[in-house]
Amino acid sequence: MTIRTVAVIGVGAMGAPMAMNIRKAGFELTVCDHSEAARAPFAALGIRCVTRAADCADCDVVIVLVATPEQAREVALGNGGLSSGVDQSKPILVVMGTIAPGSMQDLQRDLEPVGVRVVDAPISGGVVKARDGTLAIIMGGARADCDALRPLMEAMGDTIFYCGPLGSAQATKIVNNLVGITTLMIAAEAYRIGLDNGLFLPDAMPVFEASTGRNFFTAKAGDAPEAYEAWAKTRADFESLQSILRKDIDLALAIGHGSGPLPMTRALRAVLGTVSDETFENWRAVAAAPRHS
Repeated sequence: MTIRTVAVIGVGAMGAPMAMNIRKAGFELTVCDHSEAARAPFAALGIRCVTRAADCADCDVVIVLVATPEQAREVALGNGGLSSGVDQSKPILVVMGTIAPGSMQDLQRDLEPVGVRVVDAPISGGVVKARDGTLAIIMGGARADCDALRPLMEAMGDTIFYCGPLGSAQATKIVNNLVGITTLMIAAEAYRIGLDNGLFLPDAMPVFEASTGRNFFTAKAGDAPEAYEAWAKTRADFESLQSILRKDIDLALAIGHGSGPLPMTRALRAVLGTVSDETFENWRAVAAAPRHS
């Protein structure tokens, strides 16, 4: 299968830069979003813009970047959803948001009658890596479909993993998110303590990178300020991300229901339920820190 036409449904903070990188790689792009503001940068470039998922069904691949399992299901099967637009073409549906493995399998079962194949390909790396095209992309599904999708995935990421059958990539991503969210929340407080004690992050980050404080912010000195700036540009942006983080921890607890009481994970979820001004101000303080020596 040669992929030429690609639709991206959901061009928000992550979807927009990913879609732009797809276009830069030479694919014929369609974007779908209810928000006129989200569509506007693409319309200005002459890119095909639609508001109904059904209008994406003529593409070879349809990428879904929405926040919740309910939204993914609505995109695929709801009124005006992808399944209602399928005719002769049989697109591959690629879910790049994070949802439960069982939800992926439900989508495949319900889309099978119209001939739509499903792949899960959740992403890791955040807004900065989405813009740079250096995301980690974690794939699950039929091996032949994932192999066919690889050139498209390489337009958005520089590290592509195949994890196994449908749903395996989501399970991998959920476990990864549990560790990553823990780092995200504590790192802002740690770096705020450092800043208030006179540390210069471009000098401190190499120490952290070589020590036990190593994490996804420490490879480059400016990554933490840049990331926290993107996630806390406004209070609305911050609250939107917190909602996603809570959803991701809920997913971890759901698939981990047979793994014991999980006291640390439950404590993290409780903390995320009480996040307020103090955390927002910590993120803004790190965002304002110098990014270069």
